[in-house]
Amino acid sequence: MKWIFVVVVVAVVALMFPGCTGTPELDVRTFTLEHRSGYEAAELIDPYIFGDRPEAPGAMSATENAISIRETPDNLDRIARVLQDFDQPLPGLWLRFQLIEADSFQNPDPAIADVVEELRGLFRFEGYRLLGEALVSVAGGSQGTQDFRQRFLGTEESFSVQAGARVEGPGTVRLNPVRFWRGNSDMVLETSVNVTQGQTVVIGGGRASEGGRSFILTVSAETE
Repeated sequence: MKWIFVVVVVAVVALMFPGCTGTPELDVRTFTLEHRSGYEAAELIDPYIFGDRPEAPGAMSATENAISIRETPDNLDRIARVLQDFDQPLPGLWLRFQLIEADSFQNPDPAIADVVEELRGLFRFEGYRLLGEALVSVAGGSQGTQDFRQRFLGTEESFSVQAGARVEGPGTVRLNPVRFWRGNSDMVLETSVNVTQGQTVVIGGGRASEGGRSFILTVSAETE
């Protein structure tokens, strides 16, 4: 009689609470982002998605501006709070490009004193001097990749820098690709680089096809 009583109780509980089967109920919710990428959000939210849950795995898909999530209601509420804190406007940045000529200059140039030691560790020239600068403003938020071509000021010849710039996080810009031009058709170098606020990055060096002059391009990021 004892075993029969236990079975009856279990059956009654199952009838009274049909949802209490051990398998959680899942909902699907789509979150639209205004300032950050859906792909960035997906990387942040991934630990909250229980894709290995038996019988009721969570799932997520992402687009440029949104993520759709299949999870338990309480977990979706938790994810909503995380995304609310994450989806904030990113501040814009100024990119300062410096064009440096490398040769046998004997007099130090105070305008590039902060990068000369790094240049000496990368190249084997006797001296360096600043030829010109170019300033570019890159907007934060959901602007995506911003293409620009900016001429250097302070140079006798025509030099310009061209890039596709994207703010990828607080104080970080991805330049992909970045090209340095002498005139309209002489491309001295092409590469990709990340630059972080407060950091000066040596993008690279090259020799112009005409005249054989050696140039080095650096970039730093500053808040607007």
